[in-house]
Amino acid sequence: MPTAFRDPCIPDGEKSVYSVRLADRPQGFEMTNIVAGAVDGYRATLEACLGSGNPGGTDLALTIEQRFKRVGERLRAEHYRAETRAGGTLVSREEANFLDTHHLQFGGAPAPFPLNVMPIAAGLTLLRGLDFAEGHAETIDVWLAFSVHWPLIVRVEKRVTTEVPAGSVPCWQVRLRPGFAQVNTFLDKVIGGILPPFVAHFAEAAPHRLVRLSFPTQLALSGPRTLLEVVS
Repeated sequence: MPTAFRDPCIPDGEKSVYSVRLADRPQGFEMTNIVAGAVDGYRATLEACLGSGNPGGTDLALTIEQRFKRVGERLRAEHYRAETRAGGTLVSREEANFLDTHHLQFGGAPAPFPLNVMPIAAGLTLLRGLDFAEGHAETIDVWLAFSVHWPLIVRVEKRVTTEVPAGSVPCWQVRLRPGFAQVNTFLDKVIGGILPPFVAHFAEAAPHRLVRLSFPTQLALSGPRTLLEVVS
C-alpha cells in the first residue's frame, strides 16, 4: 500500500532558511533546514539557535536529524533524532526508528508504526509530497513521543500568492488540524470548528518547498500565532 507522501524530487544539498516569530512581533530567531540526497531517500538536518539575549539568558540550540526512505515513488519516515542544549547542558534528547520495528502501545499489544507516521518536523520534507489538488485530503499519523501518535487531517484548499521575506511566491494553501473521529465523530466536528488551525503554504512549483506556516500558541481562536516564513 503506498504512503500519502510522493517523492517531491528535492535537489541534493537544498538549504532553506526560515524566520520564526510571533505574528505581532518583528523579530524572532532563524531556523535552517538542509536536505541531502541519498541512494534510497533523503537525509535532513534542522538547526535553530537562540543567543544569550533570550529570556533564559543562555545560548539555546536545537538539532533534528532525520532520514526518509524512498519506496517506489513514495517516501516514508525512517529515523528521527532530536537534541536540545542550553549552553553546554543537554536539555532533552529523543530518537525513534519507524521502519521494521514494533513498539509498546499504551493499552494495546506491540505493533509497528502506522504507514503514514510523521514526526512534526518531518512535515518540512514529507508534506511536500502531497497530491496538490484543490480539495484533496489525507489523514496522517503525527508522531508525538514514544509510541504516541495522533491523526492529523491535512486538506489542500486553494492556490494563493504568499508574501514572505524571500519574495512573492505562488503557493498551495494547506489546512491542518488534529482529528478526533476515532474518539467520537460529533466531538471531531465540534473541535474542528473551534480549534485554531495550522495553515501552511507550499510553493506551487516543484519540489514544493514550505514557504510559510502559521500556527497557534494556545487553544484559543483569539490567541497569538507563530509565523514561520522562508527567508532564502
